Amino acid sequence: MTTILLSYNEVQSVTRKAASGAGLPHGAADDIGHAAAWLSARGVDAVRTVVDALGDDERGRQAILRDQAAIDALCCGETEQVLLRDRNYGLLLIGLAGAAAMETGLNLAVQQVDGDVVPLARLSDAGGMLSAMKTLRLLPDNDAPVCSGSLRPMATDAVAYAAALGLAARTYVPASDLSRARGAGAGATDND
Repeated sequence: MTTILLSYNEVQSVTRKAASGAGLPHGAADDIGHAAAWLSARGVDAVRTVVDALGDDERGRQAILRDQAAIDALCCGETEQVLLRDRNYGLLLIGLAGAAAMETGLNLAVQQVDGDVVPLARLSDAGGMLSAMKTLRLLPDNDAPVCSGSLRPMATDAVAYAAALGLAARTYVPASDLSRARGAGAGATDND
């Protein structure tokens, strides 16, 4: 398996564009980009995680939007917990919660199936946590420190990166005389 190293900005950018290309609203895609950077700082191949979660089915995108709204409700205090039921999207949702915790200054924790509570701030192996997952609960945790991560992002699989670029390409304007006349591309003369 060939891997490539990306910067956090590249991880965030390619996953945001992939989510947008998969048909998610731009705000949700932006949140997914932040979640990918958060996951990457914790040793997860975030590009692979996002590509796998987006898939090609509408059901997956709807599940992401539904659970993303539930995480927002948790952060606003409208609900006391969020259940993470689906292993296919669970890791991305943990990333969304971690990014939300960083942005809002809230402290969130994950309660595992066995009852152990792990603060997101101390989460170093999110992928390992999901290996035996049936149901996880996101909970507020007032005693946990604010989230932090590593200096370098996790390497990503080159195949996943190519798939993310393919999803992102769905947002591109096709090259034609009409698109150029309407402002796409460099135009007839590029003299800046």
